[in-house]
Amino acid sequence: MRAQQFKWIPRGEPFHHQENGSAGEFPAILEHLVRQRGLPAGVDLEGYLRPKLKDLADPFLIPDMKLAVERVLAAVDRGDEVCIYGDYDVDGVTSITLMRKILMAYGLNPRYFTPRRGPEGYGLSAAALERCMAEGKKPDLLITVDCGTVSITEVALLRASGIDVVIVDHHEPDLGGRPDCCALVNPKCGSEFTYLCAAGVVFKLGHALLKTRPVDLDLKGLMDLVAVA
Repeated sequence: MRAQQFKWIPRGEPFHHQENGSAGEFPAILEHLVRQRGLPAGVDLEGYLRPKLKDLADPFLIPDMKLAVERVLAAVDRGDEVCIYGDYDVDGVTSITLMRKILMAYGLNPRYFTPRRGPEGYGLSAAALERCMAEGKKPDLLITVDCGTVSITEVALLRASGIDVVIVDHHEPDLGGRPDCCALVNPKCGSEFTYLCAAGVVFKLGHALLKTRPVDLDLKGLMDLVAVA
C-alpha cells in the first residue's frame, strides 16, 4: 500500500513555543510530549519522569505476593538451595537475571536454568526438569519466572519429590485449576497489573522483599532489564 493512501492525523494539540517556557526544571516541550502520550493533567511530571520506589503501587496488591516473600526469606534464613527456572526468550532471560541479582543481594547464590527450545519445549516440561535436576544439586526451592502458571502436572511432580515451587509469571491462568505451589505470583490471577511482563512481576517481587526486609540493593538500577523485557 502506498504511503499517500494514508492520512496522518496528529495526536492532540500542536506545541506552541513560549520564551523561556518550562515545567519546573523540565523544558516545556518535554512536558508537552509526555502529556501527548497520555499522562493525565495534574499528575506530577517530576514523579512521572523520576519515580521513587515509594511512589510505585503496593506490590502486595498482586495475589500471593506475601506468600512468595515469606518462602524466599525462609530460604534466605535457612540457606536453602535455590534454582531459578526461566524461559529462553528475552522476557525469560531478563527475568532470570533480575531474580538472581535480587536473591544474591539477600545472600543466596542460586543456580539458573533455561530449557532447550527444540527438544524440551516451552515452560516446565518433563524433559527440561529432568536435565535441570541432573545438572546441579537438588534445590529446596525452585522459582519459575515467565512460565509455570499452567504447569499443574509438573509442579505436582516437583512437590512430590520434596521441592517447593514459587511461580512468578504473567501468562493467562488455566481455568481448570492452578498448580499446587507455595505461591503463584501472577497479576492475571486477580490484580490491576495485568500489563506487566514477567520481568515486571519479578521487579514487584523485589520491591516487596525490600519493603519486608531492606537490604543493600539498588532495585531502580536494575530497571534497564525490565525495560528490555
